[in-house]
Amino acid sequence: MLAMLMALVCRKLDSKDLPRAVSCVICVFILLIFFLGMLGIMVVQITSFIGDMPRLEEQSNQLLSSIHTYIERRFNIPTAQQIAFLQRETQNRGKMLRASLTNMLATSIQLLIRLVIMLVLTFLMLFHKEKYYAFFLKFTNGNTQQEKEEVLNRIGKVSQHYLVGRAISILTLFVLYTIALKVIGIKNALLLAAVAALVNIIPYLGPILAAVFPFLVALVTEQTAQPAIWVLVSFMLFQAFDNYYVTPYFLEGEVSLSSIATIVSMICGGFVWGVAGMILFIPMFSIVKIIFDQIPGYSIMDI
Repeated sequence: MLAMLMALVCRKLDSKDLPRAVSCVICVFILLIFFLGMLGIMVVQITSFIGDMPRLEEQSNQLLSSIHTYIERRFNIPTAQQIAFLQRETQNRGKMLRASLTNMLATSIQLLIRLVIMLVLTFLMLFHKEKYYAFFLKFTNGNTQQEKEEVLNRIGKVSQHYLVGRAISILTLFVLYTIALKVIGIKNALLLAAVAALVNIIPYLGPILAAVFPFLVALVTEQTAQPAIWVLVSFMLFQAFDNYYVTPYFLEGEVSLSSIATIVSMICGGFVWGVAGMILFIPMFSIVKIIFDQIPGYSIMDI
């Protein structure tokens, strides 16, 4: 997918009479800068979020105290009994958290290894793209050479348009979310906006989760509920703008999968490669659909 996305850049660099190896290195370097930039932003924001944990804990305790008082008055459950229950649950959550932190280093190493492998494969595919094109052309169904080339060009167009369109959608939401959170006065705006923009790719459930998480953070960290309400309202407006204007403009007709097929592809991608897989598997399923459309007897796979 990334090789298809960078193929246009590679062709333009080739047209400048640059050696193929130099063009491929530049394309891979662009991807590397992008991924490292995103990683750097996430690390800075997570570090800032961890630094605010004492303040968040204090405000959370105040909120819990108010909830304890309400439950005791409303349901006649003593505060001591509530605290004992929460302590047991907290101990269980603490064990799970320690286990998660133990696996974090291994996960980070695996992520770096996958990134290196992905960049190497992208370089090789860009460097030998004519060979791969000729190889797939031999196995593409079609009566004439022109029909076969049209199928491959359609596959490349789907992947390129989807990835570019999805990237523009995520970037637009990220910028709008960041501006809204900054104006409202919510700390760690970049981290919250990045998480919300990425979660928004999940059909139906994604927009809800994207708004709920910043809403809860604002509810806990702020003194009143008004900032949390403004966060919820602004996120709903921005999601409507993305759903009705940004996404249809850039993705209309490019990925013709049903809602069920889209969700299944995202689940499979999530199991294989996490969030990146959830994004990349949608155009991959669309490519499979295009291939099935060209094979006699496989039109039943048209989903």
